[in-house]
Amino acid sequence: MTTKIDGEVIRARRRALGLSQASLARRVGLDQPSISRLEKGEFVPPVAVLDRVAAALRLRLTIRFDPLDGP
Repeated sequence: MTTKIDGEVIRARRRALGLSQASLARRVGLDQPSISRLEKGEFVPPVAVLDRVAAALRLRLTIRFDPLDGP
């Protein structure tokens, strides 16, 4: 199973809202390095944390499941 987080969307939205990585981290209960890694696609937190990130950024969290063996 491959998990992909679109860190570019998170970074762009955070910047558009005028939030620093540190302020977003405080809002969602993470540390700033975790937000940096999330934006780079190096960190995939639990869904509950992603839900908090989405809420803080006023985004809708969507989860997609793909078959492992093709269509």
